[in-house]
Amino acid sequence: MVEGSCLCGKITYRIDIYPDKVFNCHCRFCRKAHGADYATMAMADAASLTLNDESGCLREHQGAAGGYRAFCADCGTRLMNYSPDRQRFFLIALSTVDTPLEVKPAAHINLESKAPWCEPAAGIPQFPAFPEGV
Repeated sequence: MVEGSCLCGKITYRIDIYPDKVFNCHCRFCRKAHGADYATMAMADAASLTLNDESGCLREHQGAAGGYRAFCADCGTRLMNYSPDRQRFFLIALSTVDTPLEVKPAAHINLESKAPWCEPAAGIPQFPAFPEGV
């Protein structure tokens, strides 16, 4: 179980992540949402999520592909991505985890739309899209 929060601290959460399923996502949507070359995301057990949002700051944006991106309306921190049913996939932005972790990304994914200036770290498997069977 890890604990995390947004930048302003108005939203906090606890959730079980899968430490062997951490990915550097290079898709254009993650790059735009994070304002970075890629976003490091950890797959998580949606059923284990405990969310504290007493200020009502959590907002969702549903993308064209149908998935959701949840973020804090006050500070703008992107917290998680998930499928509409929260079963097919549920991902936590690793940058929001406050619990000290010793994890390593299992793969660079969605390289078909990576930033041209970004060179993914060597020694980590690379996939043009989201790998099957994950």
